[in-house]
Amino acid sequence: VAHNAAFDMAFLRGAEETAGVSFDNPVLDTVLLSAFLEPDSPDHTLDALATRYGIGFEPGTRHTALGDARVTAWLFLSMLPLLARRDVHTLGQAARASEAAAAIRRQQRRY
Repeated sequence: VAHNAAFDMAFLRGAEETAGVSFDNPVLDTVLLSAFLEPDSPDHTLDALATRYGIGFEPGTRHTALGDARVTAWLFLSMLPLLARRDVHTLGQAARASEAAAAIRRQQRRY
């Protein structure tokens, strides 16, 4: 689980050969899950979502790896009941919901 996972995965995938590893694990992106849950919302930044979901963080911990990971984890946990209400209960269902949101976002960028 990551927020704006495409950004991080680009770096990780770029280092696969050098590191001798492969990052082929499933990835859930809270940006895309947010877009699935709130398609009419214009703001899916981590700060905006933390505010909407009432997730606090210690001053100075945002924009750090650990701080952002903690906010993302709490955000994901907060999304689980909302996903369940939309009949998303499994990793596969969440991945499909994310893919659908990504496809819509790509299509919107064309206009």
